[in-house]
Amino acid sequence: MTRKEIIKVVISVLIAALTALAAGLGLSSCNVTRTITTKSEYWQKADTSVIIQTKTIETYDASKKL
Repeated sequence: MTRKEIIKVVISVLIAALTALAAGLGLSSCNVTRTITTKSEYWQKADTSVIIQTKTIETYDASKKL
């Protein structure tokens, strides 16, 4: 292996390690929100309509303890 090849390998390993460290610190917390909407419609003969709509919002917060 030549000196240039060794330097390229060392730089690649350092970049991989720094990327893993940045990902670990950047992904230390997350926030997830899920909205579920259910809608049911019923039309009568005249202009009147009935709409039943339910909405459920779920939120999950997590943080990584260092």
